[in-house]
Formats: sequence, structure tokens, C-alpha cells
Amino acid sequence: LAAVSAAHGLKTLLKNALNNQCGGSTEGDVSDAKMVWMYSVAVSIPSLKSEVEVWRRVVEMKDGARPLVGYKPELWDCRKEEWAGLDLGVQAAAERGGTSVEEAWNV
Repeated sequence: LAAVSAAHGLKTLLKNALNNQCGGSTEGDVSDAKMVWMYSVAVSIPSLKSEVEVWRRVVEMKDGARPLVGYKPELWDCRKEEWAGLDLGVQAAAERGGTSVEEAWNV
């Protein structure tokens, strides 16, 4: 839960951006926003340090603490093999905290 709390500000920023898109946000926009948020959650989970670093390199992120700076949406693809460890780790952490990633995103 501490990791989710640490990423709450970014989640709020992302959700506001989704809500303020002209014409509404697409399913892809929401998926992209969730990935950035999940990455930010993972940054606060010590056991995911290596997965975070691998993903940071894959998406060419210069500052791992600021995933939106220099954001390249074409690189953030959840089908990439390197995303799996980070994704599963965040899901497992959410479950240990008594919730799910989807529930935490919707709060």
C-alpha cells in the first residue's frame, strides 16, 4: 500500500489528463496511463528494483523517478517481454496489500 500511496500524485495527474482529453480518452490511452502508473508503483517496491531498471532502459527513460519526462509512447508496449516481471510484481504486491491493480487504479 505504501507503493500505491507513493504513486498517487502521478495517478491523479494521469487520470486528470485522461478526463480532459478533447473527444474523450481511448482504451489505449487508459492502458498507457496505467502502465506509467504501475511503473511508478514498482519504483517504490524494493524487490522490483531490477525489473524497474530493465524497463527504464527499454523505454529509454533518462530519469527513473520521472517517467513522463521524455515519454515515448511507442516504447511503452505491455506485450514486451521486459514488462512481464514488473507487471506481475506490482500485481503480487497489490494482492499482498489486500487489493488488485485495477481496484487501486480506480480509487
